[in-house]
Amino acid sequence: MSQGRDDTGQFKETVTEQDILKVFDYEDDPVLTAPEVADGLRRFGKQITPEGVRNRLEEMADQGLVSRKKLGARAVGWWAEVAPDLSTETAETVEDRKDSDEWAEL
Repeated sequence: MSQGRDDTGQFKETVTEQDILKVFDYEDDPVLTAPEVADGLRRFGKQITPEGVRNRLEEMADQGLVSRKKLGARAVGWWAEVAPDLSTETAETVEDRKDSDEWAEL
């Protein structure tokens, strides 16, 4: 799957920070390695190498979006420090449920 290039010749970013954060939200284990994040992104139809994920996670760590811990000589575990933004439709659904009796039952 080709990423394509923008007007300046740079590769277009096809995997957003929100895409990466969404992987952490959907996985059962809260701590993931870069290859596990890359696998999770593939399930969402996004193609990126583990090395690309590692680079993005490093940038996101600098922004405080994720944290990391060395798990061994070469392994690094990552976890999200923030949740992904809800889509407008999902946020509206949550608000509608908060206003209904259904929310009280939860």
